[in-house]
Amino acid sequence: MVLEKLKHVPNPTYVHKEPLTDFVANLFIAAGMRTDEAQLCSKILVDADMNGIDTHGVCYNLDLHYLTGLLNGYIKAKPDIEIKYETPCTAVIDADQGMGMIASVKAMELAIDKAKTNGMGSVAVKNSSHYGAAGFYARMALEHDMIGYSMSSGGLGVIIPMNARYPWMGTNPMAFAAPAGDEPPFVIDMASSMTSYGKVSIAQAFGVNIPEGWAQNENGEAITEISRRSEAIGQPPLGGKYDTGAHKGTGIGIMADVLSGILPGEPITGMLPDAPKGGRFCHYFQATRIDNFRPAKEFKNDMDKMLRAYLKQEPAPNAEGQIQYPGYPDAKYVEKRKRNGVPLPQHTVEYFQKMAKVLKIEFTI
Repeated sequence: MVLEKLKHVPNPTYVHKEPLTDFVANLFIAAGMRTDEAQLCSKILVDADMNGIDTHGVCYNLDLHYLTGLLNGYIKAKPDIEIKYETPCTAVIDADQGMGMIASVKAMELAIDKAKTNGMGSVAVKNSSHYGAAGFYARMALEHDMIGYSMSSGGLGVIIPMNARYPWMGTNPMAFAAPAGDEPPFVIDMASSMTSYGKVSIAQAFGVNIPEGWAQNENGEAITEISRRSEAIGQPPLGGKYDTGAHKGTGIGIMADVLSGILPGEPITGMLPDAPKGGRFCHYFQATRIDNFRPAKEFKNDMDKMLRAYLKQEPAPNAEGQIQYPGYPDAKYVEKRKRNGVPLPQHTVEYFQKMAKVLKIEFTI
């Protein structure tokens, strides 16, 4: 299984959560960010690593998105984030081209506050940057006995619309989180493509060939040999082709464009005449109070019953792995990485060492 191969980092350096979070925060502070906002962004990135979502943690994104954006000026180090429009149940926030995590946390906190009062809250964020793993924001609702939802639209064009030749939209991820009682919560965090584009980068770093549907050239041909990645111009939508459900992946991606972009009045990726450096992002968040429908304890008890019944299904004779639901492996990764630390690839350690010298901070990991 390719996904399992990508979880096995060759010759890793293990670093525990706290020192890794502190070091990455110090990089952001040295790049001009406010201390509290730098710590928040670092916390969210390391949380992705702790949950096994290595594509959206510290290993591939500081160079690709965040630190590079801060140092080159297309991500504002000290944004002036403000609410542009608000009703009792909704709001629109302008992120002022700052780090996407900052406005996104404010937005989800506001959605949760509105849900406490009104049962539901929906907040959109415009003029933002990459916000990391969508699941972090959906999970914020769980401790309040709420269901959380998050979507993002934008970035550089990656997804090639069904039957089209060139990329037109971002990978447009979505996440949905529902609490359980004793079982790990149900958390689905997914792109509108077959996989996040970050997994292709990991495969290239590890020298692992990729499945059909992860990358495509301008003739519509699948790229599976990682040595040919330079030929790839993007990814097909989730499903790949019409007969295998590409219209569904396309639909999810357009949903993200509608809720994250068109709803708050933000231009979407495919309609920007000149995409800004690093891409342009917008997001959508929603929180729903469970006890506006039924007692939250009853809901969580029933979630436990459903999830346990799901896990007890008889495995297929030739199954490649165990039966698990979205959110279940994440909880196991958290347990494992609390014990062992986050496995950093050698290229990440070398990048951190280089940037510590450039920004004149101590290399502490």
